[in-house]
Amino acid sequence: MTSIAERTSDIDQQHSHRDLAFYASSSGCGTNPTLSNGLNYMDVNGQSREYIIQAPDNYDASTPHKLVIGYHWRDGTMNNVVENGFYGLSYLAGNAPTIFIAPQGLGNGWANNNGDDIAFTDQILDAIESSFCIDQDRRFATGWSWGGGMSYSVACSRADVFRAVAVLSGAEISGCDGGSLPIAYFGQHGISDSVLGVELGRTLRDHYVQVNGCDAATPREPGVGSGTHVVTDYTGCAEGYPVQWVAFDGDHEPLPSDGGSSDSFTPGLIWNFFSQF
Repeated sequence: MTSIAERTSDIDQQHSHRDLAFYASSSGCGTNPTLSNGLNYMDVNGQSREYIIQAPDNYDASTPHKLVIGYHWRDGTMNNVVENGFYGLSYLAGNAPTIFIAPQGLGNGWANNNGDDIAFTDQILDAIESSFCIDQDRRFATGWSWGGGMSYSVACSRADVFRAVAVLSGAEISGCDGGSLPIAYFGQHGISDSVLGVELGRTLRDHYVQVNGCDAATPREPGVGSGTHVVTDYTGCAEGYPVQWVAFDGDHEPLPSDGGSSDSFTPGLIWNFFSQF
């Protein structure tokens, strides 16, 4: 049986062999990086902000890289995101050229007051793309809990910038400035979430089901105590703008696993969703 890691590696190898002219390359391509791996700082609207860069050890300035931003949860930190492998995605990247970014929220959260956190995201993109070689058609964002809310805010206001988002157990808690443009949308939520109820995740999902022109549906969800998860791919969505919904039997957690398994199904699902583009 082929593993998730092997399947995703095959997909990424196919992408890597395409003519590089296909990519919308950033200004950092072909230049020596001006930013370094690890902790970096910038000023955003008069506030000092921090973020961590994780570029491949074999970074090649002539190769456009995917960009993945991972937002932390409430009272979490950018270091926590790095420690869990950017929700497990960095462990699956393999040879696929990818740069991961972990921003730090003010007060360990993403209140996004006056759009400060969206402005922070914008400035991160400017800094990273002028320093590193980024494929501007493959920018992605993900996060859990409040980080999920921030990812949703990115979907609303920067659908013309990011290719897809993965919102894990989120809600509209970081604002939604816009939300009328389609974006590829992955949503995951526990059916027994005691912090941000599953109905909040369904509301976010249903918004992009409508915006992306998908067929309305009521996806099947697992029963309480089943120890399973159910993946639903909506039909009829506008080409290039799929919606995938993952409901799992569980509470408020970022990397759930099915009963009897110690491995989370979430990283592989997100990586495959992002890798289709």
